[in-house]
Amino acid sequence: MSAMPSPPPSLPEDLAASIEGKDSGTASTLLSIHRTQLSTHRTGLSDLRSHLSNERTHLSYLRTAISLIGFGITINRFSVFLQEQGRLAANNTAPMMRSSEYAGAGMVIIGLVVIVWSLYRYWHVNQDIKQARFRPLDRAVTMLTVLLILAGGFTSAWLFLQQR
Repeated sequence: MSAMPSPPPSLPEDLAASIEGKDSGTASTLLSIHRTQLSTHRTGLSDLRSHLSNERTHLSYLRTAISLIGFGITINRFSVFLQEQGRLAANNTAPMMRSSEYAGAGMVIIGLVVIVWSLYRYWHVNQDIKQARFRPLDRAVTMLTVLLILAGGFTSAWLFLQQR
């Protein structure tokens, strides 16, 4: 008599639902799990996607920082241009454009802070990918966001109060 082949081991519930198309779009993530051992160890392809995603995020931060720095330099140069053209005399009653060169310098500084943050975040996520773990940066993200809100609010208030 020939022996009947043993039935395949049962699939985890989320993976089975994903294969049958009864999930909410997680198929590509779940199918990247190595299915022969039915464990949750990551494949080389999923690690590659994670590293490339981390790099794209880093590049997005860098583009944002370059935009901030460029905008800050533009504000600064426009203010200096208006002063050189005599449109803003030293005794002009509208000091806002003269003071905007400081706002431009502030934008450059914020752009540099974003670059430093980007590098830190890239390194942090890269280590997490290599060690197959996730550690959220909740406090750091909150602190940086509050710092930028305060800096932006202070700069805006400073510029508009100087108009009076």
